Amino acid sequence: MDQRKIVLFGLLFCFSSSFAQNPSLVDIGKRFLGKPYRANMLSVGNPEALITSLDAFDCVTFLENSLAITYSNGVDSLYLKALKHVRYAGDSVQYEKRFHYFSDAMHSLGFPLIIDPKHSTTQIKDFSFLTTYLKKNSNQSIDFNLLANREQKLAKRAFQFTAVADLPSLLSLVQSGDLVAFVTKNPHLDFLHTGMLVSERNVIRLLHASQDKKQVVLSKESLEAYLKSHPKFIGICVFRPIFKE
Repeated sequence: MDQRKIVLFGLLFCFSSSFAQNPSLVDIGKRFLGKPYRANMLSVGNPEALITSLDAFDCVTFLENSLAITYSNGVDSLYLKALKHVRYAGDSVQYEKRFHYFSDAMHSLGFPLIIDPKHSTTQIKDFSFLTTYLKKNSNQSIDFNLLANREQKLAKRAFQFTAVADLPSLLSLVQSGDLVAFVTKNPHLDFLHTGMLVSERNVIRLLHASQDKKQVVLSKESLEAYLKSHPKFIGICVFRPIFKE
């Protein structure tokens, strides 16, 4: 057997043994604390490969794997199916079917946006970032029409978020295990970073694969303090994972 598969299934076995205790999504995410951050974890074009590394993560693959392990109850035979489900439209391993925009994944998975309607902001997003970037880099292995069609569908949906100034109105609605995405002012892109929210002693903190810290960490500062120290983020979207029986 491929050594990578042995390592993968060994790690999943460790997760499987803990499911008798009904671990939460946060519990699973914390199992990755200290794992290294690694950018650009997935394929840059076709043929798309299903990357199953549990040894290093970028901010999105950290969440994908935490979700996939939760969906699969830590059972290795179900893990690959679950990973395809959270990463690809129609569970089809293809570059054009990957959820390149996090808001696309959240909508497709049916994870509701948690927001205070009285304190929400709407921004126009055209979701053209990816196709524009790829065309500049002349990647001939990709069907730009498929990507552009998906971007156009995303652009038709209202893009709502909670601005940094309105964060206090949202905090009382947040639960441990909610997913958070940090909004960019770039009108062609939705988010710049993602993570998981953890409520401990009435403080909301961020569990994420941190590019700054070069590893998966649980922030020492509160979410509010984190946002103040990262002024490039103009707000957040919070999504609540739903795991149907």
